[in-house]
Amino acid sequence: MPYQIDVIRDEHIAQLVEKGRQEGLSWALAYKSYKWTGREGRYPTFFATKTRILAKQFIQDCSAWAKLDRMIKSAIDATYEDEIKVFNSATEEEETVNTYNIRFPNKMEVTALSSNADAMRGWRGYKIADEFAIHKQQPEMLDAILPSRMWRFPFSFVSTHKGINSEFNKLIKKFKKGDLGADWNLISIPIQRAVADGLLEKIYKRPFTEEERREWLANLEREEGQRRWKQEYCCIPEDEAGAFFSYDLLIAAEMDGVLYDDIQKFSGATQEQEAQKWFEKIALLIKSDGLGKFYIGMDIGRDINYTVLCLIEEFAGIKFIRALAALEKMRFQVQQDCARIWIRTDRFRRACVDNRGMGRETVERLQQDFGPYLVEKIDFNLVLKEKMAYSVYQGLTDRLLKIPISDTVRDDFHSIRKETTDAGNVRYVAKVNDTDPNSHGDYYTAISLADHATGNAATDIPDAIKTTSKLPDRKERMEALLEGYDNSFRAQSMRFL
Repeated sequence: MPYQIDVIRDEHIAQLVEKGRQEGLSWALAYKSYKWTGREGRYPTFFATKTRILAKQFIQDCSAWAKLDRMIKSAIDATYEDEIKVFNSATEEEETVNTYNIRFPNKMEVTALSSNADAMRGWRGYKIADEFAIHKQQPEMLDAILPSRMWRFPFSFVSTHKGINSEFNKLIKKFKKGDLGADWNLISIPIQRAVADGLLEKIYKRPFTEEERREWLANLEREEGQRRWKQEYCCIPEDEAGAFFSYDLLIAAEMDGVLYDDIQKFSGATQEQEAQKWFEKIALLIKSDGLGKFYIGMDIGRDINYTVLCLIEEFAGIKFIRALAALEKMRFQVQQDCARIWIRTDRFRRACVDNRGMGRETVERLQQDFGPYLVEKIDFNLVLKEKMAYSVYQGLTDRLLKIPISDTVRDDFHSIRKETTDAGNVRYVAKVNDTDPNSHGDYYTAISLADHATGNAATDIPDAIKTTSKLPDRKERMEALLEGYDNSFRAQSMRFL
């Protein structure tokens, strides 16, 4: 499409690309990387993005272009995974970084990795910082990439916006004021331009009239809401005034691979067994991979809001979010059974459960099974809400609370607003989550409850857990739950019983 061609053909040393969501820019950059590295042999390419999954996907896209051009026969022959040693300037220690690579017949390569500023230092070639506005080390990434201009090596900063204070937006403001030199170029691709350039025809494989395009854009704006529409689609960064958790704070605390598994959402009676099977899977991972103590936060909902369960592992003074699951329109009995699965693991220490309204039944039943210390009921009030909010804020600021790289979690935290009433009372109000409109701070609340559970918890495994973890039918129950998994995983899992 024309806007993709503009990005590919741009020969400026320093390229800024502000874009809307899902416009195919990674696909275009993969072609540009293949073209400059594999076909023309200008420079090797180094691509940094927010997760390892996206890094691997970028190499697959480069491979697809090379196969289409008959440069390579198959991805298996040309792609490989590797590790590099990098000195981390923040910790002053050497660490291992996973990379995904494609080597072309001219012996030049494209290397992709999850965002790591130190790993981008020293390389000679074309460098791409993907989703730069949500990079947790934006100043360090600039320090690593900008000196490339001395030897005329090109680079691209490509991103949707995340607030007016990101380094990405600061660069764009400088460019628009004329404070950047002739090496720089800005390409702006709001959703309106992408649609005008043929995005809908590409997606739906049919012609669209002007009226249909306008109607499609109007529907998308209505569905997404003004705040998300402007920032995520129209290239208008949000002024973060009023948000208790800024994007910069959240991005700095994100960690790739912190979760045992992807964030899950289970809905209705048809997914009850699937939900319990997933909770058992996480329990097995706690047994096999867990090193610290585990805590649970549980925010109760059912029809309108989610019930969200958060699992935190505390190890070496750092709190890692290991699992997050949202249960929607699911029976309270099933919700309680899911919680019991995690509580019965040997490394569990405490759960904090929302005791408001419909949460009372869940609290009563879990306390009946495990006692009031292991399952603590939380009756929210203004003072406690503020205490919990600042505890989470401090954990994020000190980098002692590690959250997943997730638009859902990031926008859930960012939806929390600190407001002062006419009477002078401070309230923490959850607005709509722009990524998941059905969540009204539910993920944040579950995480803050799990964080609260870590305070003054037991240091020894309670007798109640030893008792409840040795149910007579546990082996038979687990064998049934593992049905469908391959034999090696089943054997490994049963070993932990």
